[in-house]
Amino acid sequence: MEKSIFQIPFKVLKRYRFYKKSQFWTKTQIEQYQDKQLINLVRHAGQNVPYYRNLFENIRFDASTFQGRIDMHKIPTLDKETVRTCQKEFLADNAGKFGITWDSTSGSTGTPLHFVLDDAVQANKIAALLRSYRWAGYKLGKKTFSLQSYYFKDHDYKFNRFYNILRFDSNKLKKSSAIKVIKEINRIKPKFFMGFPFDILMLSKFAEEEGISIHPPQSIVTYGETLSKKKREFLEKAYRCKVFDFFSLHECAAMISECEHGNLHLIEDFAYHETIEENGVRRLIGTNLYNYAMPLIRYETKDNISLSEKQETCSCGRHFQIVKKIIGKQCDYIETPDGRFLGSVMSHSIDNAKGVVCSQCLQNVLDQIDINIVVDETYNEDSRIALEKGLRKRLGNKIKLIFKIVPQLGKSRSGKTPFIISKIGNKYI
Repeated sequence: MEKSIFQIPFKVLKRYRFYKKSQFWTKTQIEQYQDKQLINLVRHAGQNVPYYRNLFENIRFDASTFQGRIDMHKIPTLDKETVRTCQKEFLADNAGKFGITWDSTSGSTGTPLHFVLDDAVQANKIAALLRSYRWAGYKLGKKTFSLQSYYFKDHDYKFNRFYNILRFDSNKLKKSSAIKVIKEINRIKPKFFMGFPFDILMLSKFAEEEGISIHPPQSIVTYGETLSKKKREFLEKAYRCKVFDFFSLHECAAMISECEHGNLHLIEDFAYHETIEENGVRRLIGTNLYNYAMPLIRYETKDNISLSEKQETCSCGRHFQIVKKIIGKQCDYIETPDGRFLGSVMSHSIDNAKGVVCSQCLQNVLDQIDINIVVDETYNEDSRIALEKGLRKRLGNKIKLIFKIVPQLGKSRSGKTPFIISKIGNKYI
């Protein structure tokens, strides 16, 4: 988060001022804004994006007559596999004028995906994120503790005085490093924590095992995996503060944030969200309002949500729709021979594996992981080398990796297909 803010500071500041005002729009104002943004985006896609030019022609859809939300159902939903296999067709002919930054994700499905985010969507994402964190009590400059994939070569953690952030590398999460960073937390006393729920939970578990305490922050924001009721209760008890849930995608197709009054909200001035009911659950479909370099319209997020049946206004005064529950990424964690515990931090380990449709890490013993992969015709030995390189970057070289091409992946008891299934990594969940 910190790095991007100062790459495009003026645009972020301008959009942050916008989001400070738009959060208190009426429902009518929100809908009118969404219609305007969607009309511009869809018409742009129909004229400048090869994939949508062909799609609209094939389904006989006239983008020039598109009227916004009321017409969104006329456009088919878009799945991740289509974006993966037709990547270049989604890049606008005039993408350069909007700015091109390549990003990647593998998400909860273990599917490598590369895409472009233009300058506008990046500025909007950072500004909307900062506003969401503000709901949780954060502001720039506030002393913060952050757990992320920092890839520090010679350190487990570093304190950046400029940003006032103590950064801990989640790839180094084990008891010895955790105890050291807890001592640093107790010394500098950060007021705000952010990171994966599992990682923050593990810090408190290690502290409990060692009989030491952690200086409590004023609030915690968690992201990157589903914040279950059990994890929320444990974290709030361990750290004696309120925990706020935050959900977003690297593809910027959706965003959900928890407000001061404990309600989750669709961030409707950042993206247009739809749900499609299927087998008793609602699939979350998202369209970002700002990415003109590579528009993803009606994108299947692979996450499910349940919405509040009542259309009441939240006590926070915002008219963003209330989400009752996010049913997203859940997985076990991997335990390494050198004592580290790696949960959702593993999710980007296969981002550069070409030809991998989806993948799954299975751990039955401490010193070995079976990597099951579903592949397409572009997969080759270079793909396997790239896949192993990404995994080794997090796992190190002391654990054996067995790669196996399979027709389909295993499911958990809940029926989902998690990226990690472990027979030993359940003690701390």
